[in-house]
Amino acid sequence: MDADSSSALANQILSNTSSAYGNIEIVIFPDTVSLAQVALLFESSSIVKIGAQDGPLEKSGTLTGSIAVANISQFCDYVILGHSERRSKLGETDEIVAKKATVACDLGLVPVICVSNGEVSNADPYLGIETQLQAIPREILSRGELLIAYEPIDAIGTGSPGNPKTVEETARAIHKVISRIVPTINVPVLYGGSVDAENVTSYLSLKGIDGVLVGGASLAADSFLSIVDEALHIEHAQ
Repeated sequence: MDADSSSALANQILSNTSSAYGNIEIVIFPDTVSLAQVALLFESSSIVKIGAQDGPLEKSGTLTGSIAVANISQFCDYVILGHSERRSKLGETDEIVAKKATVACDLGLVPVICVSNGEVSNADPYLGIETQLQAIPREILSRGELLIAYEPIDAIGTGSPGNPKTVEETARAIHKVISRIVPTINVPVLYGGSVDAENVTSYLSLKGIDGVLVGGASLAADSFLSIVDEALHIEHAQ
């Protein structure tokens, strides 16, 4: 999506955002080129927050091609780290994600750290997820100011969403691992993977799932706001 399309989409979302949405948390993650322009559109909004799709590796210095620290700290409240596409296609390691998470927290941002099954074994199907969670610096987990997004690899951009039962079991495993590391902290867990208005309720109603990370369905205002409406209905029903 180009910058003009991103701005047009943001305008549509902004003009159709209801005050009723104040009961739920909405975060939009524009691409880096569109970040400043979209953030300025929502500058006076108390309902929609802005996040970046990736974060800087260092708090100071320069890294060609990386998002500028000044931009992310000025325009963002959240940042996605360790997305499965960056891990698989760009070779981002758990160590790199951990460094970016530390920088994000130092800048006052909330990291949304993505984890996926990765390495599995017959003895422990959650081995890959546990390894990724254990790589997150303990001091970040201790603050509790982060989100974990579970992404089944085969559900990312495929139109084949994860099985809700499996998602719930994985969420339980994630909470169990985190509670072993920091027993007193409850870290929210999101589900991401081919989420749309038709299936979002089946995920938001799961025990241990606190929200969703929406991909392709967020590229059209109608479909994105339909997901928000479904989330609002669940919030009111609780």
